Amino acid sequence: MGGSPFLQNQWYVCARSADVTRAPLQRWICGEPIVFYRRENGAPVALEDRCPHRKYPLSQGRLIGDEIECAYHGLRFGASGACTLIPAQSEIPKGFGTRAYPITERNNLVYVWIGAAEKADDKLIPDFFENSDPAWAAECDYTHLEANWQLIVDNLLDLTHLTFVHKTTLASSGIQENPLIVTQEGDVVRARREMPNVEPAPIFRTMRNFAGNIDRFQNISYLPPNHIHIRIEACPTGKREDPDLVHHVVLNHLTPETERTTHYFWSICRRMRTQDAEIGALLRRLNKTAFDEDAVILRDQQKMIDTDPDGGVLVNLDADKAVSAVRRIIRRKMQEQAEPSAKG
Repeated sequence: MGGSPFLQNQWYVCARSADVTRAPLQRWICGEPIVFYRRENGAPVALEDRCPHRKYPLSQGRLIGDEIECAYHGLRFGASGACTLIPAQSEIPKGFGTRAYPITERNNLVYVWIGAAEKADDKLIPDFFENSDPAWAAECDYTHLEANWQLIVDNLLDLTHLTFVHKTTLASSGIQENPLIVTQEGDVVRARREMPNVEPAPIFRTMRNFAGNIDRFQNISYLPPNHIHIRIEACPTGKREDPDLVHHVVLNHLTPETERTTHYFWSICRRMRTQDAEIGALLRRLNKTAFDEDAVILRDQQKMIDTDPDGGVLVNLDADKAVSAVRRIIRRKMQEQAEPSAKG
């Protein structure tokens, strides 16, 4: 089946707001090279990172006002992608320029639209308010992963691996013993695991000094095309009316770089001890340790899939109910995307 290996006509997280500055930034998104920068008024710009003259990366150039100048022959391009100057000639050919991508910002994240520009609708972007709400504190980071983005979605939807991969950070009893309750609303998949009367995992001791065992709850939501929202709840055993039930939230944005590499933007957000910088630094460190452990697992998994002579078929178990539901959604979307070109 031909066509793009990535979901088109979607918003993808391409950067944190702080990452896009007056210095050109190159990122490959869904196999496409894009240069990002800000206009003088602060508005973000996204252009194809190829000068149409000799295909040199525009990200190697410099900004002059709101225009980017190619470092090879000095051609300039505005925020619309149109060429504004060719130093070696006075006339600019009609329509000469580079592609401009729809781009927007929301909740300290920058999104770029991959697909037909006329279909871009920012109402499709989920509200990750925890990243920017003053009542919350967010510890944000980025990890580059050497794996297909769908393997990372699998990893975040099936948290039974915590017991074995994250022994010093996220592991605790109850994960293996309690089932995942999966529901689906349209293309949104939600999964919940209730773990009563378990010992607190190391991360739960960072913000609250639990005296004994806790009731722990994992609430995972897949939000298309590539977001995983995880709400972690914890309270002293039997105290579900606890006002601090929501212990923390993990926001995960998985943007394909290529078919085998992924931009992983993540945040750890909390509503308690929001002014405590030491707690924030500890949370970031614990989660970065865990995600670095995942990075090794995913890299090695991708290698084994790519070299499997039987074709790398994955087997689903009981804990993969949410994984299976999401895979079906993605497969259906890819088939729907391919149908118009097949008919043509």
